[in-house]
Amino acid sequence: MPTNLNRADFVLIDHLQAAWARAGRENLDPYLSVEREKRVFPLICQFDPTEGQYHSWLSHWRRRLWDQRGFRTSVDLMQLEDVRRALARFHDLKDRLPVEQRDIGQYRTVDDLRSIIPTRIAESQRRKERESLKAEAYRQSEILYRDGKWMVVRLKGFAAARFWGLGTKWCTTSAEHIYLSYAGKGDLVVFLTPHGKYQLAPASTMFRDERDDPIDVRIFRGAPPAFMSLVGSHLGR
Repeated sequence: MPTNLNRADFVLIDHLQAAWARAGRENLDPYLSVEREKRVFPLICQFDPTEGQYHSWLSHWRRRLWDQRGFRTSVDLMQLEDVRRALARFHDLKDRLPVEQRDIGQYRTVDDLRSIIPTRIAESQRRKERESLKAEAYRQSEILYRDGKWMVVRLKGFAAARFWGLGTKWCTTSAEHIYLSYAGKGDLVVFLTPHGKYQLAPASTMFRDERDDPIDVRIFRGAPPAFMSLVGSHLGR
């Protein structure tokens, strides 16, 4: 396993070789070009917020400046400070990114580091929130029946109402006080089928579909007998 010093030396050598090759393509003195980069690149590396983890990224960032502004372009301290802040932010957030998105090499520019990370963090956070909601919903649910895509679930809390009501227009999913106003009259029951979700409110003999429109119980025709038995029992039949 190479030490940090060896890794830094390797990156510097690779960078200087790239400078030599670039000078040759532009008909410039390769010796002077390499000497210049020997001075410039270590300065750039001082803006790595870690102990050398991002030297390779900084080398490729410097080479992209050659493409954009010319091989002999200089760098200023304000520009380097922007780079340092972007790298420090990435380093701080890296462990909260999905594993496949933690490789600094997939981010080519400072703007990439600024703009992509918040989106990916948000996506990761939303996924964690969905997983948390699901876990809490199952704790607040009583599964009365399950057979493939046929399920009957008695709701015991607002998290359950939100989870089983995802994708519907049921008002019981929108706010806890609305859910409680219904649940205070008795537990709500959700019936899941291969064709959609249906909710039966307490003190009601009317099922509501995902659009919150009333539907006829005959929509369950062809359901498993045990499922239909629960439909009948909740309708008092």
